[in-house]
Amino acid sequence: MLFNSPLFLFVFLPFALLGFVFFGRSGRRSAIGWLAFVSILFYTDWKPSFVLVLLGSMLGNYAISRLITASRNNPRAQSFWLIAGIAANLGALGYFKYLFPLLNFLRDVGVTHRDWGSVALPLGISFFTFTQLGYLIDLKQGEAQPQTLTSYALFVTFFPHLIAGPILHHKEIMPQFAEERRYGIHRDDFTLGLTWFILGLFKKVMIADMIAPYANSVFAAPAQQSVATAWIGALTYMLELYFDFSGYSDMAIGLARMFSIRFPLNFNSPYKAASMIDFWARWHMTLTRYITLYLYTPIALSVNRARIAAGKKASRQAARTANGFLEMIAWPTLVTMFLAGVWHGAGLQFLIFGLIFGITMTLEHAWNLMRPPRQESPGSPLKILSVLRVNLIALVAFVFFRSSSTHAALLLLRAMAGFGSGVHLAPQPASLLAFLLLPVIWFLPNTQQILGEPGISNASVAANQRALFKPTPAWALIMGLALFLSLVNLNSSSTFLYFQF
Repeated sequence: MLFNSPLFLFVFLPFALLGFVFFGRSGRRSAIGWLAFVSILFYTDWKPSFVLVLLGSMLGNYAISRLITASRNNPRAQSFWLIAGIAANLGALGYFKYLFPLLNFLRDVGVTHRDWGSVALPLGISFFTFTQLGYLIDLKQGEAQPQTLTSYALFVTFFPHLIAGPILHHKEIMPQFAEERRYGIHRDDFTLGLTWFILGLFKKVMIADMIAPYANSVFAAPAQQSVATAWIGALTYMLELYFDFSGYSDMAIGLARMFSIRFPLNFNSPYKAASMIDFWARWHMTLTRYITLYLYTPIALSVNRARIAAGKKASRQAARTANGFLEMIAWPTLVTMFLAGVWHGAGLQFLIFGLIFGITMTLEHAWNLMRPPRQESPGSPLKILSVLRVNLIALVAFVFFRSSSTHAALLLLRAMAGFGSGVHLAPQPASLLAFLLLPVIWFLPNTQQILGEPGISNASVAANQRALFKPTPAWALIMGLALFLSLVNLNSSSTFLYFQF
């Protein structure tokens, strides 16, 4: 079920809200039980058979969590159950997401001659798998608390984040499910959540979906583009992805807030970043947090321990040496971003996507070690050039991210370099909208800045106070118009780009 579908907007969401009010009168357990139930119902709408995968993953991981808790006085047993849980989760993810693409790749290169076919990928499997893996790891380390089955089920299945994130951390969400408060619709939370949702829906329907056809046509025939159409197509997709994913993130945060549940921010104007390191601190923020906690930090710590055990230093000064830099910074960064690329998909193009960011981030780390970064004023020439550099690197990386194969990505990059046939498409009016959207993403406040609520993940407010949301008739009229335009332009076939992950 899609957030931008009539079924969700006019049937499911009102049903979920009314049930929340009704069951909320009976207290916390009834309210969170209801939300867990409707969340599973939400997932069932896509493909009923795959709800068994979701339930199997949830119940299996819950059982592992209870075994880890029961073995808290036996570290070896805890480690065994954690390893078993990690293996089971990665095994399921590997089967659905990576096994058949790998087998078919081996067929294509002549290793085998059998057509292995494919298997449907359960929506959101990467998200609910890694959410649970993080909980199991922290539970074993004493950083998480045991949960009741109902609370755990809602943590895993809560419908605003189930399909495409944000990737929730137990420390920020489970305490909310444990609060003994009045469960129901709170006016301020509902107003803010609805506004957040409408802004996200508008981004998706009125911007991302409007420019998507041109990007699709360019990527469908990458070798047949002129320089102009190739560049405009790549730029259009880069902007489509921006408004599609930020729109989804806004809708997810807004939906959760309607139920008085606070989600972490997941998108913070990444195209305003002046470095690739900052880009990933702004793009898919909960994924960046996850891979930092569970990949980069453990790798970096293991490297430092190994260096110390070998009698080497693990200081910043040591990182300035060639060997120290390669071991302490380049290796953890490249491995982490390589695996981030793998997380996004099984094709070689996704590995290249991850490595583009990994290599450029590594180079930035090297530059920062040689020359400490300076704070540049927003309008300085160096800051502007840095932002343009980040956007150019991201555009090239997203060509691989969007393309059906590495070969197709290289064909489009070749066309962008002036070596395409140039006989396919001429720029269309819809594609020219991309050039109007660039100033919007570079200079205007983003959603959380417009809403300006203090305390949400340290979100800064808009510099222009007149841009801040206020529950006034004027804002109600603006939001009503945005909702009306979005509803009359709904595209029933439009999915979210991150659903494939």
